[in-house]
Amino acid sequence: MTDTHLFGQRETQDCVSVARKFLTRATELEPSLRAFTAIDAERLMTQAEALDRLPMDQRGQLHGLLFAVKEVYDVKGYVCGWGTPIHSERRPAKDAVPVARLRKAGALVAGITVSTEYAIGNIGPTSNPHDLTRTPGASSQGSAAAVGAGLVSAALGSQTIGSIIRPAAFCGCVGFKPTWGLVEAKGTMPLAQPLDHVGMITRDPATMTDFLSSLQPTHCWTRSSEDAFPDVILLEPWYAEPTEPTVTTALHAAAEKLAALGARIERVSLPPEIGEHEEEIITTILAYGMAFNHGEDFDRQGKQMSKRIRDYIVSGRLLSKEKYDTALEKRENIAKLLDQLLGKKLVLAPATTGIAPLKRDGTGSRDPQRLWSLTGHPTLTLPFGKDQGLPIGIQLVAARGADSLVLAVANALFED
Repeated sequence: MTDTHLFGQRETQDCVSVARKFLTRATELEPSLRAFTAIDAERLMTQAEALDRLPMDQRGQLHGLLFAVKEVYDVKGYVCGWGTPIHSERRPAKDAVPVARLRKAGALVAGITVSTEYAIGNIGPTSNPHDLTRTPGASSQGSAAAVGAGLVSAALGSQTIGSIIRPAAFCGCVGFKPTWGLVEAKGTMPLAQPLDHVGMITRDPATMTDFLSSLQPTHCWTRSSEDAFPDVILLEPWYAEPTEPTVTTALHAAAEKLAALGARIERVSLPPEIGEHEEEIITTILAYGMAFNHGEDFDRQGKQMSKRIRDYIVSGRLLSKEKYDTALEKRENIAKLLDQLLGKKLVLAPATTGIAPLKRDGTGSRDPQRLWSLTGHPTLTLPFGKDQGLPIGIQLVAARGADSLVLAVANALFED
């Protein structure tokens, strides 16, 4: 497959040249972008030289693809600090499963990217590559900024609420959150396991498909070209925060394009019980999980945590196991309702409520992303239009397990 941004045919490309181009561009861009916490030039060049020595018949599907890794993933030999000073010296002895699988497929680790504190707390220093005064989005901000700036072709991110979809949309990238649990997360920092998703950010849907095929090779990520184009549900906003008119315009333009490709479009409103309860349910699961996973850090070094992290842990410790289990049961009930609504159809919805806000105003609204993290449905954002020179993202969602449907439609929209 051809890399559409920097490089030529992956299977024949010179990996050392790929690494050198990256290091040169990083030297130019990183002082203002600040997407990375660590770039190890010597380690990268050693990887590249080893890949160049491989015979052609031993080169993997991702041979020479340069990818970045959010600091919540374990990467052998690098500091992976979870965005907190408490773990600023944390250096894993082995790769997380997703990192190991990508390396096995021939991909090159460019470096470690910035996360917010514990992927939900204090905001990192990263800027939006399209406007350095604006936020790159939520906790996968470094990964999205690195891809959006053209430094790498792909990056690992993670999403517990909106941390792949929002930054990918703000930075003009393709972001994908597969069905919950489909891609193994071992070696990734847990926040709240029933909500935590391994996810990816790439320059285009085709690279995303290759990336996913290497991360979980036992799953079929593609659909036959003979499959009928799915019907599309244009979902009315189910969340409280207003959606900017330019986002609505982009959404309708995407619906028109899908109709031209053969989709039947229908407008649907979610049952009110979903919109009324999803935020409360996800907050309960999140707080309980954070207390369980990071309570020891709180007890040892809580003064180094932001108030937001401390508050989550304190509130989580006040929750009973019964209330947590009830929240999980409600979560599954909502997910089943959505699976029934979707069937073989696809949801088209806003990825964000607007363009990337100024950095001083935070990382943007979680509202359009939160529901799909709660229920574990496969979700993809695709750039579709601009406002004030900044990207607008649309969001595609399918029933659980129908990841190939999301990717197929994304590829059709992107290529048309």
